Amino acid sequence: MLDFLWAMVVWLVQMVGTWAVVGTGLILLFLRTSLSKFALARSLVTAGVVLTLAHRFGFATDGLSFADGIIGKYLVMGAVATVVLLVLGAVYVAVGRLGARRARLRRLVVVRTDSSKIPGPLAVMLLLLATTAFLAWVMEAVEEYENGFIRVVSFGIVLLPAGAFLLLVPFSVSGTVFNAANAHPALPSLAAPFVAGAAVVADRFVGGVIATPENLKDPLALTGLAVVIVLSAVELVLLHRRGHGLTWDPEGETGDAAEDSGAGAGTGTV
Repeated sequence: MLDFLWAMVVWLVQMVGTWAVVGTGLILLFLRTSLSKFALARSLVTAGVVLTLAHRFGFATDGLSFADGIIGKYLVMGAVATVVLLVLGAVYVAVGRLGARRARLRRLVVVRTDSSKIPGPLAVMLLLLATTAFLAWVMEAVEEYENGFIRVVSFGIVLLPAGAFLLLVPFSVSGTVFNAANAHPALPSLAAPFVAGAAVVADRFVGGVIATPENLKDPLALTGLAVVIVLSAVELVLLHRRGHGLTWDPEGETGDAAEDSGAGAGTGTV
């Protein structure tokens, strides 16, 4: 009896938790200070290529289940995006003025706006990675249910939120990289090529989720990567011309820096 009650509690946690954590994760993607047209273009390029190929050639995971193929790609892309964001975050803090470094570090975790606070890229990254890990646990558990009826019902309950997360999050991350522009507008364009490169690596070594013919995989992957690099480079050039290079600080950060340093130094520009 106790085993049954415990199994019921775990099942409820998995079913309700999937909707809760996915809903929270998707809301995080819209909590951003801005969305540049280049970030939108990077996302649309990714979505266009993936959806067009899936419609044309269908899905195939080289012997893996569809969920396993997606999760495998997430592990590669998530690991690369995490490392890149941590490195860029450290550089972002290091190149800041002495009095603004603490404020910059704070912006990586939480960003103060005029009316509220929103998560910084490190907070978004950790919460999305935790959501991915939770979904991986739930999907693996559902696949191992011995009762066929319970397995089908469980898949029906988690299919919509899990599907929405697995489809929308990669496209958003490829464009905004965990909403990195919340901390600084140049961070997404610096990180996006590395994330796109990780997607190419994941496709080659984890196994293709889309059944693209072998003679098209590399040309399409390299073309997509080149487009992302060009978009990111153009965005960086335009940001530099506006004085929004990596050493630039938003006006709202000046007050934080003044409080931290007691000097009230002015905003730096490139």
